[in-house]
Amino acid sequence: MKFQIPWLMATTVSMAAARPWARAVSNTTYFFSFGNSYTQTGFSATGEQPSASNPMGNPALGTGTTTGGTNWVGFLTTKENASLVLDYNLAVGGATIDNTLMEGYPDDLVSQVGVFQDNYASKPESAPWTSTNAVFGIWIGVNDVGNAFWQTEADTFIPQLISRLGSLVQDLYTAGARKFLLLNVPPTSRSPFFLDQGDATVQQHATYLAAYNEQLTSMVKNFQSNHADVTTVVYDSWSFMTKVLDDPTTYGFQDATCINEDGTSCVWWNNYHPSEKYHELQADDMKSVLAPLGAW
Repeated sequence: MKFQIPWLMATTVSMAAARPWARAVSNTTYFFSFGNSYTQTGFSATGEQPSASNPMGNPALGTGTTTGGTNWVGFLTTKENASLVLDYNLAVGGATIDNTLMEGYPDDLVSQVGVFQDNYASKPESAPWTSTNAVFGIWIGVNDVGNAFWQTEADTFIPQLISRLGSLVQDLYTAGARKFLLLNVPPTSRSPFFLDQGDATVQQHATYLAAYNEQLTSMVKNFQSNHADVTTVVYDSWSFMTKVLDDPTTYGFQDATCINEDGTSCVWWNNYHPSEKYHELQADDMKSVLAPLGAW
């Protein structure tokens, strides 16, 4: 059985007439974010660049997402931050870690890191980052797990995924990255999309997902132990979303499965993507672990 995972891709528009480049500002954090539709904002590296007056660059805050409004990146950049954050969001809907391992949308994490290397690794005037003031955030794996759980064996395939992810983190390290934020995969097994597939599928997916998250945590610990000069933070999105789904009314939602495209009434914006309100709650929760990275 093949499952068609409902991912969305934001339309990006190249803006030739961009505002002036971002200038180095004291206490500025340059936030390079990577991932899939849970992170995407439709940012174009050739469009308007982030600046103190427009920290997201392009497009406008709250557009290009799969939430009905702003997502976690936007909230951490413009609302939950304690100092100036400029976000360069290279995430693309439907992305997997590496399309040669598990096919997704063409702009996989490999290509996103390539966009970073082509446009920002040289620390251009548009992003004069340093190893001390740049944070590299990666939220990936939703599509890898969703596309792989029914056709691969977790014991043999997940190590390949995690190894490739680790090699991409190493590539960023080689480029000068020293501060890393990685998010594990939330319990998408409990999304309306998977609940509609029945209990057996939900359990199969959940078991595979748990194995992915466990190996992700181990990879980050190993990376940290082998690179004494890095700061790594793993945010447990699985645990936070589980809390919300277990007790939705406490968080202002009517139940754990309702869907509403207004982005505020329900946990879910569509049957696979959480709403703007959920993202705001998660961004607020994330601050408790982000202190080592600065800005939050």
